[in-house]
Amino acid sequence: MDEIKTPETRKPQRRQRTKWNYKRVGVALAAALFLTVTAAYGGYSLAHRLGGHSDVKEKAAKRPVVVTSSTSKVFGTTTTTEPNYLTYTVKSGDTFYSIAAKHNTTVQKIKDINNFSGDDNSLQIGMLLKIPTKVPVEPEATQKKDGQQSKENKASPIKVSAQEISRGPRDAKKVALTFDAGSTSEPTRQIIKALEDANVKATFFLTGKWVEENEDLAKKIADDGNPIGNHTYSHADLTKTSNNGIAYELSKTEGIIQKTTGVSTKPLFRTPYGARDSRVLRVAMNAGYRSIYWTIDSLDWKPTMTAEQVKNRVLSGLDNGAIILMHCGSSQTATILPELLKQIKERGYEIVTVPQLFE
Repeated sequence: MDEIKTPETRKPQRRQRTKWNYKRVGVALAAALFLTVTAAYGGYSLAHRLGGHSDVKEKAAKRPVVVTSSTSKVFGTTTTTEPNYLTYTVKSGDTFYSIAAKHNTTVQKIKDINNFSGDDNSLQIGMLLKIPTKVPVEPEATQKKDGQQSKENKASPIKVSAQEISRGPRDAKKVALTFDAGSTSEPTRQIIKALEDANVKATFFLTGKWVEENEDLAKKIADDGNPIGNHTYSHADLTKTSNNGIAYELSKTEGIIQKTTGVSTKPLFRTPYGARDSRVLRVAMNAGYRSIYWTIDSLDWKPTMTAEQVKNRVLSGLDNGAIILMHCGSSQTATILPELLKQIKERGYEIVTVPQLFE
């Protein structure tokens, strides 16, 4: 009987290996690639023809390039110049507050525009920061406010420096009256009137808080052509204030006075109480200021001084280039000022502003 071979017992057949024709495969792939590219280009061209020629030109993105490190520091740099921003290179001794003060802006605005989350320790010399400006950047002398040229201490003969000024040159018979304002304002109108009647200009050092409380007087002082200097915001002892605190006091006051009068205080600055040291003067310099001290202290701030004593103290110290310290809140000064101005002139002195001493 013949043995019947079942599928299980059949001898397995060898699979035939498919022999690839690599030349044919290569040609096929090349053809497929060609057809794909042609179809894509044809679709783009067709869409371009159907859509018509657009009048809107594509523009390169003007966003700043932000370089992010592996830490939380984020440093911003700009690759384009935009009309409402300028680029600032960080220098030795800079802080966020000092940079903000230099450009009349705020620390938060600088950090926001640069996507910056760090503190002053994160600033590096040579770093580029984008600084926001309220108007397109242009030379200060051409900037305008409400259609009129901004009243500023333009081309001041006093240059920004950490070297303090306590008197002017001795080669001309000139003296400068200065008035500090930080407390009461009651006698100020009488003082302003005495200056007007004598056709004399003086230099006023105002605190930001005083200006907030006496906007009309601050405007009157500026409108009469009297230079205004920065006397800090809160009349703080700057020798006991941090660098950031000093910069903030100066920046805040500059902003208030600019907004109220249209006048910049820079570069004129006077420390409250005359309290200063090399650190204070250096921080002020970095903020765009130079300290103006005095040659003669009238002591009109002392309640024990009479008006006659104030006058005699000033007259006895008169000298070429003298800078005289008086106060807007002094009733003695308000009382004696008309007579004092008259006697100074009678002695042959020209009464000028602090900047005019150096012209």
